[in-house]
Amino acid sequence: MTLTKRISELLTALCNGIPERESCIQLGFLATVTGAPIYIFGRSGSGKSLIANRLAASFKSARVLNVGRRQQTFPSKLNAFDIIIFQNFNPLDETAKENIHTAIHEREDAALVLTGDQRPESALSRIEITDHIVLSICLPESLSPAALCGLLQDQSKLEEAHIPMGLALSPEELKQWNGEIKKVTLSEETLAIIGKLAEICDQNDIYVPIRKWIAFTNMMKAIAFFNGRTETRFTDTFFLGSHVWGRSNANTAVSDNFCNIIQSILLKDMPEILEKPYDANAAYNKVKTLLHSSNNLYETKMFNNEPCLSYRITIAGEPAPLYVPLRYMETDEDFNPFNELKQVETRVRCNYHGTSSCTISIDSSVKGVGLRSSMQRNNANPGKFEDFATLPSYILRENDPEVAAKKQAQLEELKKETAAQMERQTKLLLALRDLFRANKAYREDLFCNTVIFDNVQNSLRKIFESLTAVAGKIKETADLFEAK
Repeated sequence: MTLTKRISELLTALCNGIPERESCIQLGFLATVTGAPIYIFGRSGSGKSLIANRLAASFKSARVLNVGRRQQTFPSKLNAFDIIIFQNFNPLDETAKENIHTAIHEREDAALVLTGDQRPESALSRIEITDHIVLSICLPESLSPAALCGLLQDQSKLEEAHIPMGLALSPEELKQWNGEIKKVTLSEETLAIIGKLAEICDQNDIYVPIRKWIAFTNMMKAIAFFNGRTETRFTDTFFLGSHVWGRSNANTAVSDNFCNIIQSILLKDMPEILEKPYDANAAYNKVKTLLHSSNNLYETKMFNNEPCLSYRITIAGEPAPLYVPLRYMETDEDFNPFNELKQVETRVRCNYHGTSSCTISIDSSVKGVGLRSSMQRNNANPGKFEDFATLPSYILRENDPEVAAKKQAQLEELKKETAAQMERQTKLLLALRDLFRANKAYREDLFCNTVIFDNVQNSLRKIFESLTAVAGKIKETADLFEAK
């Protein structure tokens, strides 16, 4: 039996009869194997003691020191134990506080598990061990109806776990494995993710002691080792995206940013994907307009750094100049013109409807006061837009050769741009497809957090769909040139 298969079967045995707690048990197992102290918290009846006892059962002939709330005596020597468990400890109990501090500093290779019903930031800070506890494992407060019914149907599974012969871990194996685990290399991806997480912690004033980072990386190395690898991969960090950090603000800051961090690392060789997407719709509309509009030369003036047509309308007896960018001429899209202050006038809407005459609509709330009213400019309750006027544009020259030449030059540039963008989008789509397919196999790894994995893959899928839509619009643009 391979080591990966053995650990897989051991985890199955440990999780047997404890539904919807698998990820908690897996994290607890990794921590106890690598010697990282953990705190398991949850409401009464959530399964804290059951999970702690299951973790102890993963050791062959385990020497367990089980300290309860009523137990006051504490051994002077702790090197005789493989695992030390403080069940439902009371952070206000001075004796418990002293014993836990002793266990933290004198436990040597023994695994340390604390359970309690108070949140880590409260319980651990009261006994001043927050920075010594590597993982805080939060148990769900309830079970799904299906899991509850299954549990009630066969309650015998809640009894002491039966670990088949040959699966439990001996002290000699643990010692040997921890030596091998330390030899596992942290990949560049893993280190990059850790670096990004450290930045998030710094930005949110979250203190993470070095011992905790070391313990986290040892757990990542253990995941790689138990999967038969000598180097970590990005999926080995996924447990850090769950609520293991001990403090609510740390859990929130990390979990809110974790998937974006993973995405940025995965797409580091495709930075264009993370940039502002190519506006294929704007390019399509521009090409369509250039191909189907006239070559007329219109009377314009430079306004707000672009050629504009000038109109003047009178509302409530008050004249108001409007400036319409020439780029909208003979298009069929709604837009807002500039006002005399070089601002976009949101209370006026224009559309050429494919002609050279500008149809103007105004917000009904300005009909009685005009456009220049400061009160209306700040009106938080705009009215409906109503048709106001259709104004012609003054043509200086029809079929102007200079206009025709300029349009032809623009079309040539856009044709080159379309071809280049089609090639670029195709390369990105192929690279993203290959990345998505390569990642799929990692979901079956031992200890893979499938919730975070699926979120990451779904994020990549959405990017792929978005790029596909862009590529489709670029293809429509190319078809316009073909149909010319």
